[in-house]
Amino acid sequence: MNKKTKNNFLIDTALPNAHNLAKTITNNQNKYQALVNEIHAMGKQNAAQVILIVKSSMGVIPKSLPQNLKGLNLHPNTYIKMQNSVVLGTCSILRNFLNYK
Repeated sequence: MNKKTKNNFLIDTALPNAHNLAKTITNNQNKYQALVNEIHAMGKQNAAQVILIVKSSMGVIPKSLPQNLKGLNLHPNTYIKMQNSVVLGTCSILRNFLNYK
């Protein structure tokens, strides 16, 4: 919440499989829309915005992710570091599974 401008940001993160990416975005937008409407109805805030940070377990990102990160005043290339982190985490899980005795 930005108290000076009275703007609220509802940030949700998700790591679905690549084939569930669009479905996850739609579900999360619908899920938080009622909360955004409630914040507007309270009248104490100027704006409320849902920011979805969705990336697949293999590093696939939606086209809207750079725009969402820009809305949080983050560096435009932050999503590249996020992709790198996700892929390395997935590789670590796979490596641990394959080395399991």
